[in-house]
Amino acid sequence: MLSLHVLFEIPDPPYFLIGIAAVCGLACGKAFEVSIKRKTKEWSEGRSSQPLSKVYEVRLFVPYLGICVCSWVFVGSALTTFAVTWAIGFAMSTVVVVSSGLLVWFQLKKLLKTLEEGGSKALEI
Repeated sequence: MLSLHVLFEIPDPPYFLIGIAAVCGLACGKAFEVSIKRKTKEWSEGRSSQPLSKVYEVRLFVPYLGICVCSWVFVGSALTTFAVTWAIGFAMSTVVVVSSGLLVWFQLKKLLKTLEEGGSKALEI
């Protein structure tokens, strides 16, 4: 059970944590970019027997999870700079990051399935 002390005490803003989360998030994003490019290249060259829409691989999931965790820390810490307590800031951050993270993950799966079924022409707008 949360005490009133946790809910109403305003901590010092964690500027260092915001910066570290941003840098680590960018590093995880670059790792995810490299992984997704390598997966699509292997699939297009016929070297991969797995379908392109199979996104539940360690090489894709771990960097994406890193992006989500870094985003969670970044948003939660950034909210504490606006006079929000840690409990409220990270609770709000959890809702935002989990919902958007799941949305992006399922959209990625749908996009790769479309690419797999119709080729790159299916993605042109």
